[in-house]
Amino acid sequence: MSKLPAASNPRVSLPLVKEPASAYEQVFVPHLGDALRLVALLAIPAAWIVSGPLSALTMLLVSGGTWALRYYSQTRSEDLAGQIVLLLGGAFSVLGSYREVEWLDLLVHLLMLAVLTKTLAIVLIHHAMLPDASTRRQTAGILVAVTGLGVLLAVLWEIGEWAGHTFINSEVGVGYEDTLGDLAAGSLGSLIAAFWFHRSTRFSRQS
Repeated sequence: MSKLPAASNPRVSLPLVKEPASAYEQVFVPHLGDALRLVALLAIPAAWIVSGPLSALTMLLVSGGTWALRYYSQTRSEDLAGQIVLLLGGAFSVLGSYREVEWLDLLVHLLMLAVLTKTLAIVLIHHAMLPDASTRRQTAGILVAVTGLGVLLAVLWEIGEWAGHTFINSEVGVGYEDTLGDLAAGSLGSLIAAFWFHRSTRFSRQS
């Protein structure tokens, strides 16, 4: 009995899309962008000294985010830009810049949610947990799903801020207007990430 070719055999799993065009596809090759990952790592104890344990936890999350970008960014420039956003967001938190410049908090929420949502979507599609989109309806569904993931991240961020304010440091900024503003900015960033993700994966399929 002859076997069906892979293209028509339903038991053969094929990748939904081409592997992300990462700068680090095959082997780990150190480059200048890794210096920022070292900065993020060293910033963890520095943040504890400057501003306490909550700031150290913030920089720990930032450090983890920079490593996620190392393996799931599609280009080195995307990796570098994402690292800069994460590091600045963490540094502003440690230094208390959000209390000094009101609009800075909203800008960072927008940019960081765009970076984090895009990265999470790439992780999911890389591991075949998010389907490919071949029709307009499927594309619309993917955009909604990715945006929803980002909004969930924004909500978890606000829960984290509340927990930090309640259990660790009462100086963490919370409140009705602050939370709504952060969620609005984060949701917009998530929507931007959804279109960014769709555009980058479409080009990946075409290449």
